[in-house]
Amino acid sequence: MKTNRNCAAAAARALALAVALVPATAAAEPILQLYVEGSTYDTDHESWVFDPSNGDPIRLWVIGNVAGGGGKGTIYDVKLSIVYEDPGSPVSFSLTPSTTGGYNGFVDPSTPQTPTYVKTVTDGSAPLLGDGSSLPSHGVYHAGATWQEFALGDFDLTDSPIGDFFVDFPITFSADAGQINVYELSVTGDIADLHIDVYDHIAGSQHVRYVNAPFSHDAGSGVNDPFPLPEPGGLSLFAVGVMGLGVLWRRRRQR
Repeated sequence: MKTNRNCAAAAARALALAVALVPATAAAEPILQLYVEGSTYDTDHESWVFDPSNGDPIRLWVIGNVAGGGGKGTIYDVKLSIVYEDPGSPVSFSLTPSTTGGYNGFVDPSTPQTPTYVKTVTDGSAPLLGDGSSLPSHGVYHAGATWQEFALGDFDLTDSPIGDFFVDFPITFSADAGQINVYELSVTGDIADLHIDVYDHIAGSQHVRYVNAPFSHDAGSGVNDPFPLPEPGGLSLFAVGVMGLGVLWRRRRQR
């Protein structure tokens, strides 16, 4: 009986460790996220997918978690990049400020400032964060790709509800926890697909931390969009922990 109790205790500790390894996403939202109204979530590539072929503006949400679960205060100097395959002819984007308008119950009372165009890059490199490091390419920044960058300003308001825009439109949210900037994105030029990222930094008491919307929370259009590979999910880590628990149990029973 003592041996069985020891085994049970060891199993409980191993299970607790496995659970601890699972990222705590249920109670925390990413610092930055993207969402496009009417888009669907592609679970294979982990990205919001939309079809811009009808010619209407793309209603793009940039979501900043200022004070919700996992929020760290003001998000400074937020930038947005739009990457596409170079068509060999001019391409331009306009980002017209708007609001959520109560879409799916999300009420965003503040209209953002008009984004500032920063630059166009054609050398295949990825956007640079404020510390000089590159945004990981995640399969979209490469030779032949062009991207344009826009400055959105600081995110410091807490007048919008914040939820986790992952797989489905959120049904639970933290009220008055962040800032949602909505833009009507219009495209001029002959491009088939585009991909959108958003990034920059938060400031702690001792250091500055550079952040970007997780590649599981970005957005792109069309089946030809060069999507990133899925990131390892919490369930995968949990499965590893449970497998380790099974091995430990069998070894102890054989002693």
